[in-house]
Amino acid sequence: MTETQTFAPSPPRSRSRIIALDVVRGFALCGILLVNLPPIMSLSSIDSAGQALPIYRLLEDTVQNRFFPIFSFLFGIGFGLMWLGAGRRSARPRLALLRRFAFLGLLGGLHQLLQPGEALLPYALAGIVLLLPATWIPARLLGWVTSILGAVLLAAGVATGGGLTLIPGLFLVGFAVGRSGFIRSVLAHPGRVAIAGAFALTVTFIGFATTDYLTRHINGWINAGLGLSMALTYIAVILLLLHTPAEAVLKSVFAPLGRMALSNYVGATLILVSVRMIVPDLTRLDDHGGYVAGLVICLAIIIVQIIVSTLWLRRFGQGPLEKLWRLVTWGRLTSSRG
Repeated sequence: MTETQTFAPSPPRSRSRIIALDVVRGFALCGILLVNLPPIMSLSSIDSAGQALPIYRLLEDTVQNRFFPIFSFLFGIGFGLMWLGAGRRSARPRLALLRRFAFLGLLGGLHQLLQPGEALLPYALAGIVLLLPATWIPARLLGWVTSILGAVLLAAGVATGGGLTLIPGLFLVGFAVGRSGFIRSVLAHPGRVAIAGAFALTVTFIGFATTDYLTRHINGWINAGLGLSMALTYIAVILLLLHTPAEAVLKSVFAPLGRMALSNYVGATLILVSVRMIVPDLTRLDDHGGYVAGLVICLAIIIVQIIVSTLWLRRFGQGPLEKLWRLVTWGRLTSSRG
């Protein structure tokens, strides 16, 4: 189906939801909350002697730049999966997806008022600049072009220190993976996941064994590279655990968070900002720069969001922001005017 056709789109064929992606996304959401804790709560990274706080160093080495790549990669995968069925949902699928990114950009712009440096606005811009144009690449070349270009951009992002510069590469690589069916193949073969995880873990171990904290954080490319290797390690561990008796627990805990990731991401910011208004200085609550109190608050937020997400999905089937996002994207189209 092309965008120039004028008849109403046919109902989309059902595609089974990949629950494993929801689990990984929910797990990553917990890490993102820890990443956002210091800037939102204005927690210092150093003590009175000018040394990095132990808990801050731990978060820098295990959380910062580790979960953001997971989210970005999953975003690309999600777009790839969505593009597979976009032509069945709308007679003008690119226009629908442009509306999707525009909504995300608007939400991100508002979110920036509460959390400067948040990811939604950059995601929206990268989606419009990179992902949408990529859909015009001929299908026979799309996988190769997006994979190679994504890998090049990803390497460039690591070389420049990571952060937001990783988004273009992770988006394109994720897009290639999502639209190819590769993700379902990998999930069905845990041995491949184990190999990838072992490689990532080895790289991570070597990186930490040959550098110290100061070296890793002065040389941004080292930290960015370790961030990617640890992100892949985290993904592999979660996916492998889904093939063990822990599967039921992981799905019940993290899948609801992942299915309502947008609502929970914004909701967590609202809660943290509210807490900061009530308790503007967490350093008064502990002897570790306020980080212990902050981690307790984050744990409470996660527990509440797990409960609320589970109950909400049982009643409504989709998160509030997710439902609005879907409505803005697809609407009730009956013509090519979209």
